Amino acid sequence: MRRPLRMRAVLLIGMLVLGACGRESGTSDQDPQPPLTNTQATVTGVVVDQGGRPVDGALVQPKSLDSPPLPVPELAVFSGPDGRYEWHLAAGRYEFTATKDDRTGPPSEVTAGAGATAQVELHLP
Repeated sequence: MRRPLRMRAVLLIGMLVLGACGRESGTSDQDPQPPLTNTQATVTGVVVDQGGRPVDGALVQPKSLDSPPLPVPELAVFSGPDGRYEWHLAAGRYEFTATKDDRTGPPSEVTAGAGATAQVELHLP
């Protein structure tokens, strides 16, 4: 009589242990952006040409002006057909430039505040 009871207890404990074991969920590029933390900022803007028209496919790059420099999560992003771009960065001071073909615009400085969104219009010659 004690043997079946002991066997059930062992099975129950085994199921509890296995149930507590989980696996990490994978991520993909289709996952939504995580919410901003209180140390992150968003920088958005538009790249325009000398006539004020939006520039599609411009390479937009930030450079940290803080000391020590803050890490930048990506090398660059491209502006969309409407000239717009968006960066999610650690809060801090940055210099942004836009490049398209052999043209590079003047750098624009911005201070990206924690939890805030800063706007930067970049110009290409």
